[in-house]
Amino acid sequence: MSYVAGAYLIGFNAKVCGQTQEGIAFENTMFFRPIQGNWGGQATQDMIFLGNDWTSMVTFLEADAAAMVDIIKPFNGAATDLNMGQPGIIASQHGVAKSMVLTSLLTAAVINASGTSGQTAVLPLTRTLLKTIRDGNYPIRELFDVGLRDIPVRFRHLPSARTQATGIGGGVVATET
Repeated sequence: MSYVAGAYLIGFNAKVCGQTQEGIAFENTMFFRPIQGNWGGQATQDMIFLGNDWTSMVTFLEADAAAMVDIIKPFNGAATDLNMGQPGIIASQHGVAKSMVLTSLLTAAVINASGTSGQTAVLPLTRTLLKTIRDGNYPIRELFDVGLRDIPVRFRHLPSARTQATGIGGGVVATET
């Protein structure tokens, strides 16, 4: 059994993202087409699976963290110009979508209430999202003020182009250990 809470270090494109306000929340939306037949009227009798979307939401608290430029400006990286990027680029095929890695910070033995050693880690120890990019149609708000620069970001996690040996199913979105 795993702990039900624990902090994770977030890396994007092999760079540190810094602290978050409340961690990172993942959403998995599955898509189905209902099967309706004449014996059931309009009632759904079965469904055909049509894939799923993986997204996450996080509010970063360190605007100067190494990964922020790659996250905020995925099409021009560390360039000082704020350019539009080239319309028509396929994010997963042109290196715009980068890997995101979450690593558990709780890896030592924990002493529980009875004084004995308890669980040694929060599971999963790591989650590696193979192709991640800022979600489209979700604005990045950058505050220029003396206050803390919190940056809310919504990510979309794309599947890899890996072909399954059986020919069934799509690519892999993430791996966990």
